Amino acid sequence: MPTEEAKGHPQRYWIALAVTLSSLVEGLDTSVVNVSVPQMMGSFGVSLDAIAWVSTGYILSNVIIIPLTGWLASLFGRKRYFTGSLALFTLASFLCGHAGSLESLIFWRVVQGIGGGALVATSQAILYEVFPPREHSRAMAIWGMGIMVGPAMGPVLGGYLTETMSWPWIFYINIPVCIAALILVVFLVPESKYREKVRKVDFLGLLLLAIGLGACQLLLEDGNKIGWLASAAGWELTGLTLFCLGLFIWRELTFESPVVDLRIVGNLQFSACCLFTFVQALCTLAIVFVTPLLLLDLMGYSALQTGFIMLPVAVGTSLVMFVVGRISHLCNPYGLILGGVAIFLYAMWKYSYFDVLTPDTAFTFPLLLRGIGLGMIFVPLNALAVADLPPSKQAAATGLLNLTRQFGASVGVAVAAAVLGSMQGQFEAQLIDAATSSSPELTIVGQDVMNMLHSEGVINPTAHYTALKLLHDYTHQQATSIAFDRIFTIFGLALLAAVPLIVFMRKNPDRSNPAPTGH
Repeated sequence: MPTEEAKGHPQRYWIALAVTLSSLVEGLDTSVVNVSVPQMMGSFGVSLDAIAWVSTGYILSNVIIIPLTGWLASLFGRKRYFTGSLALFTLASFLCGHAGSLESLIFWRVVQGIGGGALVATSQAILYEVFPPREHSRAMAIWGMGIMVGPAMGPVLGGYLTETMSWPWIFYINIPVCIAALILVVFLVPESKYREKVRKVDFLGLLLLAIGLGACQLLLEDGNKIGWLASAAGWELTGLTLFCLGLFIWRELTFESPVVDLRIVGNLQFSACCLFTFVQALCTLAIVFVTPLLLLDLMGYSALQTGFIMLPVAVGTSLVMFVVGRISHLCNPYGLILGGVAIFLYAMWKYSYFDVLTPDTAFTFPLLLRGIGLGMIFVPLNALAVADLPPSKQAAATGLLNLTRQFGASVGVAVAAAVLGSMQGQFEAQLIDAATSSSPELTIVGQDVMNMLHSEGVINPTAHYTALKLLHDYTHQQATSIAFDRIFTIFGLALLAAVPLIVFMRKNPDRSNPAPTGH
């Protein structure tokens, strides 16, 4: 007669709904602010570099809390910790909407990220426990839909709420979903049967990790502003990053109870999967951050239009995650990953041709392809990550993999904002240098503009200044268009550069006995 573990929890699909809703709103909040960026910049009177901290502060606090989830779940009990984190996330969502300044919004986004980090790591562990081993792939596909569809749906929902209401509603919308998830969690999710003994926490290691990642993030965010390594501040942040992360690595390799078990990095297959996951998350969130800016700033779409234009990404991701979850045991995982990379790369090539003349219908196919490509990569990559590890190491591996994914996302947003700002200035300067006042082409265009203004009754010197402004705006528009094109090419090639890592993913996951996880 099958044991309860072999049969699984009788309410496992309702439990899956509860924890997947939690993961979905957490993932949603990594991208939902992106289409609201112009409205937030106007509300607070700040630059793009400053507003980027609304996204990166949330993701970075995710990264820092993930290593503590195992210890906190052992201390409070997994169910109580998950419930408390979901309640904290809900409260922080309300306070984000009520924020009266950028500093206040960033603070509550950090608090929201602390709650959200636990939702991702702990929900995965809950599903592994309530589903029988033979259904773990299906459980991870359900969970993965929340993780992948959330960021893809963010621009759609954010655009609708920003356009029809105002930007605070992108946070308020979390509240009813979180309350529904809380009710399901309280009444259905069981306490873990495998609660581990509370171990000593390496708070020094956690502090070194937080300072090192924070300094790295600050360098990436403000590099353009401070002049990178051409300034003393740039060298100080670089030195602090290397010192803290170097000391953190030494500490974790020598401490009895490390906050992050780096010894498992010695497993070549796991290390390759971690690096691939980092690059994938970096590219994914960079594109999620940049695409709404292209549609809003360069092409002049409204937030609502932008959201609906980006809907195919969510559709492609959710459909593929559903299908791959059902047929993953029949497919070669390496083929799925390579196919996903090829599709993503083709989508980025199509993206690189977007400009102000691109009709809105031309976005559908490339965005759908991007969602399909990412969905094909996610499930097999997660299965391969733990396939070559003993059961005793798989809990630590899952936590480190989640940390890697979240930090990659954080770096992706920071790098995208920094590179976009740098390229805009660089290309605008090049265009201005190429089109000097002695250029015959510029003289002809300028005279044509002057004649048009004169025909409309505009007289000098107003016509002269108006013509100069129109030419400047056109130059800025062209420079911005080129910058976006290069951004898409760069991140497409970045994911392609990670493909050789597949060579080190040699052991196929054993689907007859999928691995549990303790985070």
